[in-house]
Amino acid sequence: MNAVTFQAKAKQLEKLLYRIAWSYLGNNQDVEDVVQDALMKAWEKRDTLRNPDRFQPWLARILVNQCRNVLRKRKRVSFFPLEEQTAVAGSDPAAAAVHTAVLSLKPEQRMAVTLFYLDGYSVNEIAETLGSPAGTVKTRLHAARKQLRKLLEADWEE
Repeated sequence: MNAVTFQAKAKQLEKLLYRIAWSYLGNNQDVEDVVQDALMKAWEKRDTLRNPDRFQPWLARILVNQCRNVLRKRKRVSFFPLEEQTAVAGSDPAAAAVHTAVLSLKPEQRMAVTLFYLDGYSVNEIAETLGSPAGTVKTRLHAARKQLRKLLEADWEE
């Protein structure tokens, strides 16, 4: 794959890559870094892509792995990212509650919810992108809805 083709395909997937990374990390600074790192790694490993038609799931898998690496490092050094909390605090209270509830989901569930509800991807498109079975995506969405219902009901009862 030459540089022009790689750049064109990566540009088409830019929004998706940022959404996936944000659903894992929830921090704009980390998202920008991890997307850039994933693109650099993909460029270096482009010769390992056997089927050019599978570029999107291949790149998404590299990105997910990079996100997981960042999360592992975060566990060693914990901090509280304030910028997201500050941005949400000034908005609509219901939107802030939903945002906080979504951020509390497991990264895999958060990614499924983000891609399904915010980006409008179908279950099959999410499965293809992430290289997971459609049943796994459905299970993550179901578990996420159940968890969100529980969190939001408790929040609204207060």
